[in-house]
Amino acid sequence: MDIRQTSQTSRVIYHLKGRFDAHEVAKLKGTLEPVKQDFELDMQGVNFIDSSGLALLVNLYKKARDANVKMSIANLQDTVKVIFEVTKLDMVLPLDKSQKVST
Repeated sequence: MDIRQTSQTSRVIYHLKGRFDAHEVAKLKGTLEPVKQDFELDMQGVNFIDSSGLALLVNLYKKARDANVKMSIANLQDTVKVIFEVTKLDMVLPLDKSQKVST
């Protein structure tokens, strides 16, 4: 997975590209933790996510909430969005529904 980081005034945006699976979770976790400031995960370039990727997102959300940090997930491709819907995580995780969904 490729991870590119950009910063705005008070938050960091992580642009993710590739497969978000068990092989990539440790790399992503090392980049995103510890959770200290507001951040967005731009997942426009993510075309696959598995249960380990979903588990990392849930854990990040819990850590962000506990640290009073705002987290958002944006630009889900349809193939990834379906996984969030099937698992009902679209109702739990902070998805930015104002963003255009990519295909």
